[in-house]
Amino acid sequence: MPYTTNTIYAVRKSKTTLGNKLGRLAIDLDFSVTRISEATGATRQTAYNWLFGGEVLGPYRDRVEKLIRILETSSTAEQAWTKACQDFNLKI
Repeated sequence: MPYTTNTIYAVRKSKTTLGNKLGRLAIDLDFSVTRISEATGATRQTAYNWLFGGEVLGPYRDRVEKLIRILETSSTAEQAWTKACQDFNLKI
């Protein structure tokens, strides 16, 4: 599991934002912050900020929304990662 108990608790208690929605879905699938940052082009620190309720700024918004749709329609982290790699033209 890529998330600590403290991280899971903090994400669940954070205000609901687009980034926090991403975080909740990522936790539910065990989709790592490293993969979030690779898919969105953001740093891992930025991805963590989103998970804890930070706002997703303009340059990242479309990619985050697309990643959310991928996570919502995937049953496993691996399935989500495969879809993300295809949609974002990343190496698996």
